[in-house]
Amino acid sequence: MSEQKLTKQELEERYKLSKALGIKQAAAEIGISTRQLRRTVAQYKVDYKNNPLQAEEYKFELPVFPDENEPIDTVVDQLENAFNQKLKAKNAKRWFPVKIPSNDPIGIAIVGDPHLGVHCNFSLLKRDVGILNQTEGLFGVMIGDVANNWPSVGRLLQLYADEDISRPTERRLAKWFMEKVNWLIWIHGNHERMNSELMTYLEAVNANRILMENWRVKFRIEFPNGSEVRCDFAHNHKGTSKYNPLMGQMNAALFEEDADLYVAGHHHRWAMSNFELDDSRIVHFGRARGYKWLDDFALVNQFHESRLQSGATITFIIDPLDLNPVTRIKGFVDLAEAAEFLTWKRNR
Repeated sequence: MSEQKLTKQELEERYKLSKALGIKQAAAEIGISTRQLRRTVAQYKVDYKNNPLQAEEYKFELPVFPDENEPIDTVVDQLENAFNQKLKAKNAKRWFPVKIPSNDPIGIAIVGDPHLGVHCNFSLLKRDVGILNQTEGLFGVMIGDVANNWPSVGRLLQLYADEDISRPTERRLAKWFMEKVNWLIWIHGNHERMNSELMTYLEAVNANRILMENWRVKFRIEFPNGSEVRCDFAHNHKGTSKYNPLMGQMNAALFEEDADLYVAGHHHRWAMSNFELDDSRIVHFGRARGYKWLDDFALVNQFHESRLQSGATITFIIDPLDLNPVTRIKGFVDLAEAAEFLTWKRNR
């Protein structure tokens, strides 16, 4: 029968007793053989007495240091509060109202992807910026991709070598454009996300506090007479078709939340349509072409590249006093024509 394993305290007591009485008398006192006690004493010396880290003369005490980290319950509470605040902000921006102070007609100009840089048609862009600034009641919506903003890693990084423009210059151009127009809303597209510091930069220099949202925004335009226009604007809506450039917008109208206007950019081609749905809603669809010209990517992949001077920015004129759901919203592919029509409607 094997001897039961002794604890450190038991080993130490037997060792001290053997030192005080001697092996023979201590063994008799404990009730074990002298051979067992010698084995016990040897074990204690090996395991504890002759081990410097276990010897009494090497024992010491350290102060109890506080944990450098916050209690985990505090971390959980902080994360909970941060999430709830983000959720509150997110919900507040879902179908939020844009209140127009009068019942005069207004225009919403959806500015297509500028891609400010070597492939941007600046002559056309500057013309359209001038029209936006000179036309009373005309508001701009930036639909995304203000600059190429190629990423800092990966194969797309090499595209900077093909363009005579630096990242700091892109930032300066984006800031210039942001300050040039009376923006209603500014949407970040996929190129802003290629290097997210561009979004951070734009939001930091947003002195006029333009509402900036990632990819998609849903809101209501409200007039004093109670007229309302629901807008679903996105850099792009889900769904594509080679036969229908407005497939994504139509999908949103049929399978998502109700709106009056569904508009996007992204594909560098323009399109516009409106029709009556089965539930008698009149819906309007649009896609802005943008200002990127001489596009090698479109050439190689055989995407359509319009050479017309229209469609880069598309416009919808809204008349809150028009009770006819078919005519209260009119779409224009040409910004100059839209501005002329809006000015006539406001002055008649």
